[in-house]
Amino acid sequence: MDPRNEAVKLLDELGLDSLPIIPRNICEKLGIFYIEKSLKEIDGILFLDHALNGMICVNSTINEIGRKNFTGAHELGHFCLDTFDSNSFFCPRSSIGTNSKSNSPIELRANEFAAELLMPRSVFLKLVEEHDPGWDNIMKLSEMSQTSKLATVIRYIELTEESCALLVCEKNKLAWFRAAKNFNLYIDMDNRDVPSDTQTFAALKGDIPDDLFDSVKANIWVAGKKLKSHSEILEWALPINSYGQVLTLLYDEDGLGDCEDEDEESLNNTDDEWPWEPPTFHKSKRKR
Repeated sequence: MDPRNEAVKLLDELGLDSLPIIPRNICEKLGIFYIEKSLKEIDGILFLDHALNGMICVNSTINEIGRKNFTGAHELGHFCLDTFDSNSFFCPRSSIGTNSKSNSPIELRANEFAAELLMPRSVFLKLVEEHDPGWDNIMKLSEMSQTSKLATVIRYIELTEESCALLVCEKNKLAWFRAAKNFNLYIDMDNRDVPSDTQTFAALKGDIPDDLFDSVKANIWVAGKKLKSHSEILEWALPINSYGQVLTLLYDEDGLGDCEDEDEESLNNTDDEWPWEPPTFHKSKRKR
């Protein structure tokens, strides 16, 4: 079963076509018992039994209402997709809302279901088209959908035509990233040290970064055939969150990755051309 299609079917069956979409209310309509309770190392639980249609428990210690909603939607994903495989699901914080390759396929499916349920393409795409990349606009969309910043920015990147990417960094390392379909620059995951001359590095050290995009030398984050020594990309990092993560937006506003339609002569022009090579995360080429 396709998780996104199953989410759309559920929304259609319940007649839900406007934001916000609240999982607790969906549980009530489906006869699923919903509770919030303090849990250790687990953020969401789904139980199935013969007496009840099911029970979903969400960790009451989660501070962000948007993350609680995504957790509830994630468990609804297991309810709609996975109950043939098991009658109970215990989902740790690291599995919910993340797109890391270390996440299991069953948890990734539940995340896809949750994203479509809370931010359905039929409603959210128009909002994405009306808002340029930037944490200010991501926050607006997050408030409208009552979803977490992480879930909202991932959904934004999935749907946008803009050339942008999300970096998730922790412990001075790039943990994982998600790039929009039109972000055609190369992000290296082999050497993942966060460059020192960046908003992201400062935020990981506990500093409060500027609340706007900052221009940085592109080659400290990305590589691409069109990059030159002076090429810049926009970076906007949020302060470190309660999970020890820094969420960073990269925005290729100048279209550095758009080289498909250029002819061979322009690509081979050596005037001030920066040779293409994978970026070195631990060395910044910005002037100090």
